[in-house]
Amino acid sequence: MTKNYKIKKVSSVIKDIINQEQLIDGINNIKVINSWKKIAGKNIISYTMNMKFINGNLYIKLKSAPLRNELNFNKQNLLNEINEDLKEKIVKKIIFN
Repeated sequence: MTKNYKIKKVSSVIKDIINQEQLIDGINNIKVINSWKKIAGKNIISYTMNMKFINGNLYIKLKSAPLRNELNFNKQNLLNEINEDLKEKIVKKIIFN
């Protein structure tokens, strides 16, 4: 009763684990939120109540209506900056609440 095992590189095994869809969603969520924090800066983050990334949409809940309006005017630039920072087009839309 001998078993034949395939030898795989550790990096290959890690890629296989990470490429599972549930993990990809969680990892992308963390990457997008960290990118937003880096791009937005401390002042805007202090007015941010909640952030979540679902199906290509970044939802950002803000405490300040005037800030929300100002960010809505710059939405496309922010979207481009986030995707540039991530080096891939993960975020399709930013929605400020």
